[in-house]
Amino acid sequence: MTYALLKAAHLISLFAWIGGMTAVAIVLRYPDRTLLNQIKAYDRAVTSSAMVAAWVFGISLAVMGGWFSQSWLAIKVLFVLVLSGLHGVLAGKLRRYTSDVVSPEPGSKLFLPFGLMLVTIIVLLVTLKM
Repeated sequence: MTYALLKAAHLISLFAWIGGMTAVAIVLRYPDRTLLNQIKAYDRAVTSSAMVAAWVFGISLAVMGGWFSQSWLAIKVLFVLVLSGLHGVLAGKLRRYTSDVVSPEPGSKLFLPFGLMLVTIIVLLVTLKM
């Protein structure tokens, strides 16, 4: 029962984290002053908290499952670190966009597909445990 609740909490926090990152990536691509400020508040309150919760619940699941010796987990952690770094980049750009009038940068259209690619790889690693 504890494992199932931890897994549910991990998934719920992941949905909130990835959903928030997706919203930030879209808003950065098509900046709107009002929406930028609303997303910034949401990112601070929900998305960042969800990322921390996902890490805590994920580590708890790995401890409970005894998976630290398995190679798929090491690879997954690497991709989750990259995803966490992408979240930091998006949050930093969001702060800059809300403090200045900035036009979208050329690379900003790649944030969403790159993030979704990382999530896809992570889901495959966890599901297939290979």
